[in-house]
Order: sequence, then C-alpha cells, then structure tokens
Amino acid sequence: MRDDADVIQVRSTNAKPAGEAAREWRANLPRELRQRSLTRGGVIVSVSLTIYIVSMVGAVLGPNFFWRTVSLSMATLMIGALFVIGHDAAHNSFTPYGWLNRLLGRLVLLPAWHPYTSWVFAHNTLHHGGTNLRGKHPDLVPLTKEEYDRLPRWRQLLEKFYRSPLGPGLSYLIGFYLGYILFPAKGLLLSRRRQFQWDRLLVLGFFVLQVLGMYLLALRTTGLFLPPLAYAFFDTILPWVLWVQFMGFVTYLQHTHPRLAWYDDPKEWSFYHVQLKSSTHVVFPYPIERLLNNIMDHAAHHIDPTIPLYHLPKSQRLLEESCEEHAAVIRWSPWQHLELCRVCKLYDFERHCWTDFEGNATSEMGLPGLAFKDAESTEATLVIS
Repeated sequence: MRDDADVIQVRSTNAKPAGEAAREWRANLPRELRQRSLTRGGVIVSVSLTIYIVSMVGAVLGPNFFWRTVSLSMATLMIGALFVIGHDAAHNSFTPYGWLNRLLGRLVLLPAWHPYTSWVFAHNTLHHGGTNLRGKHPDLVPLTKEEYDRLPRWRQLLEKFYRSPLGPGLSYLIGFYLGYILFPAKGLLLSRRRQFQWDRLLVLGFFVLQVLGMYLLALRTTGLFLPPLAYAFFDTILPWVLWVQFMGFVTYLQHTHPRLAWYDDPKEWSFYHVQLKSSTHVVFPYPIERLLNNIMDHAAHHIDPTIPLYHLPKSQRLLEESCEEHAAVIRWSPWQHLELCRVCKLYDFERHCWTDFEGNATSEMGLPGLAFKDAESTEATLVIS
C-alpha cells in the first residue's frame, strides 16, 4: 500500500495556484477516503441518538439542578452532532445507500428543526455552489460600506451586533434559518415545494412530540422551578436556542477571517480556488472537534463533499500537507476570536479587503491572491491597525 507521501504529489515547494493544487489533491485522494461504511455510519448515528435521548430525559428526571443542567448541555452538543450526520447524509456521503441517507437525513435533522428539502437546497446548491460569492452564498455574507450606509439606523445596529462575538447566532437564525430553511421565498424550491411542505410538517410534528414527551416526564418529577407544561417548553427550546448560537458561531468561523476573500463578481470567482482559500480548518481544543463529528475539517469537505465525516481528519491532513501555502488553518482561542470580530466588519469587493464600519481597511488588500499561511508565519497575527 502506498503511504501518504506517495498518494499526494503536490507540495508547497511547487507553488502551484490554489485552484490547480486543490484539483490535483482531489484527483489523487486515496479511494478508501471516499468509501462509505454502513457499519461506521450505523454506530455513529446510534450512539449520537442514544446520548441525545438520554440527555433530554435527564434534563427532566435528573436528581438535582446540576445534573439537569449537565444533561441540557449535552443535549445541545448532540443536536450539533446529529446535525452534522444529517449534513453528511444530505451529501449522500454517510452510508452507501441513497435511500438510507435520505431517511437518516430527515431523522437526524429533526432535533435541529431543519426541514431536509430546504436544507439540501440552501446548503448543497447555494452554499457549496457559490461559496463566498455574494448573491448566491446564503449565510453571513458581509455588507459593503455603501450597503451599510443605506440601512436604517435600527438595521445598522443589528448589523453591528451580527458582527460582534455574540452576534452570528442571531444572524444565522434570522438571515438563514428563517429566510432559507423554514420560510424560503416562493421563488425557491419550485420543483420541490410539496416535498418541502411535508418536511416542514414533519418538523412541526416532531416539535409537538418533544413538548408532549417532556411534559409527561415533568408530571412525574418534583422540585422543578416551573409548572410541568412551561418546563417542557423550556427544556425543549433552550437546547435548540443554544445550538443555534453555536451553529452561527461555527458557520461564521468557517468562511470568515482577515485573510479570506469574498466575491461579488462571478468572473473573479473560481470554484476550487475558493473552496481551498476561503474555507477554514478551525482547530478547537480536544475533544470538541470529535464531538462535532469533524465538521471543522472544512476545506477538505468543501473541495470534495463525497468524503464521509469519519474520513475527514485524514483527508484534511493530506490537504494541508499538499497545499500548505494555501491551507487556512486557525487555532481557535478567545483572543483570536475577538480580534477576528474586530477586523471582519464589512468587505470592500473592489479593493478585496475587510473594513470597519467607517470603511477603513482592516486587512491586507488584494486577498484573492494572498497565501494564507507560509513558512515564516504558520499562525500569522490577525492584524491590523
């Protein structure tokens, strides 16, 4: 069997353009890293579903406030873990069977209250088909200074909050979840509108069953700080709200950075170039990445969505070895995140740089041509005055 060095021939010393390097990496990716496993997929989904159900039950039947809080926190994480499984299934990359992927996708997206049909359209078609391309990319798209100035005062304040450390969750909720997932415009999903309506009813039915189940459990429990029905709604909604906040945070990190470019001209935009240079690998402290089912190995996924989540860590490592000068690797820390939010307010598509709300450049200009990392600065300081 060939080792990794033999499999991927592109090296940083070759100094190939990002698009060419990404295409060659994909063409030479070992076949086994695209193989879908029914066994591995079955184990992952079974464990995640079991922990989610136990956590939701524990949020009501836990012996004291501490354990109920721990259970709610774990339920929030499991909504995310199940969501990533659904994300994989929607790409038809989780198991070898298309019908099973569609079935599992609908099932595991239910705790996140995401209808399967609208998610596939918004994510697979728009997000992957137009990554960081304004007019197609559906979520957390930066405004220009001119667009920001035309907003009413209340909307400017909302945009400032969106671009603050706690704001991406609300942006995901209002701009993406409500606008594309739950209530998409009538012009969208024209050929799949009926299927979407059934998926949306499935989500509503799941929510009702959740509340009912939590209510019946609450009736059997003493010492709750709310009446049983109110507690049932609280325990059903709170993990989802916390997950949405975290989902916005993760989505923001995956395509936002002072050295990641955005585009408004399709003639400037190139699929492989953008998937490599405008998609990040955010490294969280262990074991957060594994609890999130490897969704932060994001560039490898964007270049080749057929890679199952259980093969993403190795695939991402090979990508960073073969495209080192282009790989967007960020070791997350609270200080790094605060600096990122400070720099990435608005985007100037003519100068290709990030700006503050006054239009002053806060990043280097000409971002499409910049290498993200190099031999001298693997973890470059975020800049900028």
